[in-house]
Amino acid sequence: MMNKKDIEALLMKEIKSSLAESGYVEEETSTPNQVLSEAYVIEAPMFQLNTELLSSKNKKAHQQLLEGYVKTLNEISAKLDTADRDISNLNHSEFRQLKLDETYNYNAAFLHGLFFQNISDLNSTISMNSLSYMRLERDFGSFDAWQRDFIACSMAARNGWAVMGYSTMLKRYINTFIDLHSLNCMIGFHPVVVMDCWEHSYYRDYLKDRKTYVYAMMKELNWDVIESRIKVADQIHGLLK
Repeated sequence: MMNKKDIEALLMKEIKSSLAESGYVEEETSTPNQVLSEAYVIEAPMFQLNTELLSSKNKKAHQQLLEGYVKTLNEISAKLDTADRDISNLNHSEFRQLKLDETYNYNAAFLHGLFFQNISDLNSTISMNSLSYMRLERDFGSFDAWQRDFIACSMAARNGWAVMGYSTMLKRYINTFIDLHSLNCMIGFHPVVVMDCWEHSYYRDYLKDRKTYVYAMMKELNWDVIESRIKVADQIHGLLK
């Protein structure tokens, strides 16, 4: 008769074999009592920003910043695999600090990506019969009202982000802001429009005039990208009914 440890070892072997066949991890031949790796690795895409409303030095520095966040996130992910969970505590522990740093760098990496994707459209237009326009008009009263509210969020962020997205709790689109990368984040929130409001994103080109920078970026929002995100959010909405 197999004991509990034998059963756990067999299950772990089957899981690892299945994951190896799917290309997620390499099949291992070491001892069966190893912990299944939870580490992940992401890559920083190269973004070609055509806008002339940001300088080439700004664009280059911002791309390098993104790559730095991604590199750090991958390092944190690897360290989390070996962090001692048995001594985790709320006062001070390696596991707690790594999880805090994971959230900070995870948000930094993906918020930058979302921002770069939804700006720099030199032919930016939005149709009144597009899903984006209709959803914003429905939930904010008018498209202009959404813009005013979004700009207000952009001005309110303390070195952070303004984000329009779908709230799975409220089942509607809302504007919010995130301070730094991980403060004041709403749960159940799917980001759709992202504006970088950190000083590094505009100071070289606009000094302290954040509002002019925000207006400039909004003039070149990529509504094709935003429309595709709205469609995903609408699918999420459909699942909640």
